[in-house]
This record gives sequence, structure tokens and C-alpha cells, in this order.
Amino acid sequence: MERAIRPISGSLNALLVLEVAVRRASLSRAAEELGLSQPAVSRHISTLESRLGQVLFERNNNQIVPSAAAVRLADAVALGFGHLDQVWAEISAPTDRQEVTLACSFGFADQWLMPRFSDLREHLGGSKVRVVTTDQLGDIDLSRLDAAVVWDTAGLPDRPFIPLIKSEVFPICSPDFLAAHPEAKDNISQLPPSLFLHFDVRESGFLTWQGWFERMGLQVPPFDRGPEFDAYPFLLQSVRRGEGVGLGWHGLVDQALAKGEILRLGPSTSDRDYSYFLQHRPFREKDGALARLADWFETATSDDLAGIA
Repeated sequence: MERAIRPISGSLNALLVLEVAVRRASLSRAAEELGLSQPAVSRHISTLESRLGQVLFERNNNQIVPSAAAVRLADAVALGFGHLDQVWAEISAPTDRQEVTLACSFGFADQWLMPRFSDLREHLGGSKVRVVTTDQLGDIDLSRLDAAVVWDTAGLPDRPFIPLIKSEVFPICSPDFLAAHPEAKDNISQLPPSLFLHFDVRESGFLTWQGWFERMGLQVPPFDRGPEFDAYPFLLQSVRRGEGVGLGWHGLVDQALAKGEILRLGPSTSDRDYSYFLQHRPFREKDGALARLADWFETATSDDLAGIA
């Protein structure tokens, strides 16, 4: 190990500066990001060039162009420090086996998790679960949390995941809404565009009304900037009040359907196999809180994955 490290000994700071300079394509922007002066950044680059015996940047007035060698070094630094950051986050995560932190969206927490929360706590056997709810999962460093209910596992490809809910999307409305608009039962396209309630799906990629109409092979209504909700429980409450028709997701509206609070108003479709996954950090302790959390989620959704409604 000592022999492998010796060639770059004393150059780690300079290599970090190089990575930022290549990525930002500017010494001044690199200095700003690193909190250094521009002369300090230039000195780090000059040190590397001296040790390597070659020019790393072509300078043209205020612009710099990295050489092929500079790009290769910058890529290697980004890869190495990215892996280091991930390992650091994992080993510095809370190791208390009596507590687990779970992130999920507002809609999933309100409509799926909360009705089952007592069962989850019982399954954890006294261990605590802390739930972080947000529809901006992209703004959270999920690598620092124990687990998260996500719609895309690509963000943390090294983490294991469990498919939770099969994707199925369909129009929903209240009984009172259908009584007031009986024409919608046979052809939802007859409804005025202003009666369609929209959910801001953000980066999730979930179907919107436009996507549902396109997959149904129907003409998309001329939607205006009608009612739009940034949290799914708010949209569902609006549907319950008979204010319009919304899109319902299997797993999130099942209880409201079972209680008769809402009705299906059209056929279902999907653009993916699953709506949600539980993604979690690797664990070894079979009796730990995270292991029990993963086991509970897998058991709680087993009927759904087997195709049982």
C-alpha cells in the first residue's frame, strides 16, 4: 500500500483542485468552489504539472482547456473521492441497532404507511423508526439514511432494493362528483378540462393526465393551468370533496376505494412495472432494526407482488 500511495503523496490537495478546475472549466470558478484564491489554485496546478513533467491546461486569455491527461486524472479523482464519500457516509451512519431512519414521500406516508404503522412498530420489537417525509427526495442525501421508499433505484445503484407496489394508474372521483357528472362514466373525455385535478409529479416520472390519455389512445384535452397539487394527500382530499377527477395510484388509494370515499372512473394503465421500491443500506445483523424493517416491508407487500388485490 505504501508503495502504491508514494507517487501521489503530497499531491492529494492538488489533485482535488485539478478535478474541480476540469469540471468547472475555469480556475476562478474552481477557486470560488474550493474557497481558495485564484493564485493558490494556479500554484496547485503548476505543482502537478511540475511533478508530471507535462502541461495539463492550455491557457488562452481567461479560458483554459484541459489536456487529455488532465481529463483522465480528473475522472480518476472524481471516481476515487466519490467512492470515499459513499463509504464515509455508510460507516458514519448511526449504528444503533435500536433505531432506523426511513424516508418516503408525503403520499406514501399518508396513504400507505400510516395505516400500517402500528404493525410496523410491533414488528420492530421495540426498535424506533424515524420517518422523514418529503416529495423532494432528490434534495435529500439518501446515502446518509438507513432506507428510503423511492420510485427509481438508479440514484444509489450499489444499494439493495425490494420491489413494493406494482404500478397501476386509473382515474378516480367521488360518488357525488359522478352523480353530478354522469356523462363521465362512459367517456371521461367529455368532462371540461378545468375539472381535471393535476399532481406535480416532479422528478418521479409518474404518469400525468397527458400521459394517461396518450397511453389510452385518447385525444388529450386542452388542459389549462388548472388545479395542481404538490402533495398527493391534498389532491386526494380534493377528489373526496367532489371538486374534480384525479389520477389514482394502486397502493395509495386502496383504502379510500374500499371505504367508498372514491370510485374508479376509467381503465388503468402503467408505464413501469413498479411504483415504489424500498432501497436500504446493506446490513449484516439479521436481528437489527433495519433487517426487521426490510423484512416487514417485504411481508407487507407480498400479496400485492403475487398479484392479489
